[in-house]
Order: sequence, then C-alpha cells, then structure tokens
Amino acid sequence: MIATAANAYQQTQVMTASRVQLIVLLYDSAIQSMELAREAILTNHYKDKARFLDRSIAIVGELSSVLDFERGGEIAVSLHRLYDYMVQQCIQANLRHNGKHLDGPIRCLTTLREGWHVVARQEAVAHVGS
Repeated sequence: MIATAANAYQQTQVMTASRVQLIVLLYDSAIQSMELAREAILTNHYKDKARFLDRSIAIVGELSSVLDFERGGEIAVSLHRLYDYMVQQCIQANLRHNGKHLDGPIRCLTTLREGWHVVARQEAVAHVGS
C-alpha cells in the first residue's frame, strides 16, 4: 500500500513538474541508481548491479539526448562529454565489478543537480511572483 502511494506521488510529481524540475528529478534518479548499483557491487548482488547500472546509463543517455547544441553552445558540448564519461564509468563499474568507478559520476551528478535545483527554485519564485 505504501509503495502504491509512493508511486502515485512520484507520477504526480513528474506530471506537474516544469522542464527544469524534470531535469532535477532525472539527476535525483541517476544519483540514486548509481548509489544502489554501488551497494549491489559491494554486496555481490549481480542482478541488482545490472538493473541499477542499466537504469543509470538510460537516465544519463536521456539527459545527453536532450542537449541543445545550437542554443547551449560550449556548455552543451561540455555536458555531452561529461555524460559520456559517466556512461563509460558505469560500464567500467560493471566490467570490473568495482563501485569506485561510480564515485566520480555521482560527484558530477550531485554538483550538476545542485545547480539545476537552484534554477528550479528561482523559477518557482518567479512563477509565484507573476
């Protein structure tokens, strides 16, 4: 019952989120998936490792696929390189069964998430003020 309520809340959160808030949610999910994959590696749960690394790669791939290189310029190019690095580290974590490969991507995602979260808060304040 609690899981059903949590899923309903999560669906409502996604359906009512702005584009910036959706990016924050994607970062949250990628960070959580990488942390769970790292835990699965430490505890030798191979199915969970594969599931969470797959989810991490899919989320980072989605973030990369929506980059607007025309409007984003060098920032978009830099983010693309960073996302590529993250995917490569997920692959290495899987191949080498070593969660340390996820430390860098988790740090990067956390830093990026903090920046987008600030933008989301500013957007919310601007929306309330208008």
